[in-house]
Amino acid sequence: MTLTAIVIDDSPMQRLATGKLVKNNPNLKLRGTFDNPKIGLQAVNLLRPDVVFLDVEMPGLNGFEVLESLEYDCQVILNSTRSQFALNAFQYNHVKDYVTKPMKKDRFEKSVDRLIKNQCAKQKTEKFNSVPVYKERLRRAS
Repeated sequence: MTLTAIVIDDSPMQRLATGKLVKNNPNLKLRGTFDNPKIGLQAVNLLRPDVVFLDVEMPGLNGFEVLESLEYDCQVILNSTRSQFALNAFQYNHVKDYVTKPMKKDRFEKSVDRLIKNQCAKQKTEKFNSVPVYKERLRRAS
């Protein structure tokens, strides 16, 4: 399974490093990297990636403001140099993991494995819910 990804981070070094991790992972396809969170948010809503690697501390819009403005149901990996944002991060349904910077390859791959498991479970649920018999049972139960 290949997931499409977008990276939003105002730090050139972190954006490049995360983009490289994405490109080198056979389960991910990089759709774009963005240094401006407003433009990154527009790209997410337009390109509809499976996953967004999102920095928390950025000028203009911070990562939490980006999360609140998402119009598309994608999985998000938040990252920051500060671990204290982690508690707030998991209040958002989109957030599947929180990784402190700099993101190490083994930690990155654990996050990607978690994303793939979430995506597989989501697809199984969608497939199950599309079965006509199940839909009829749901309709009757309502």
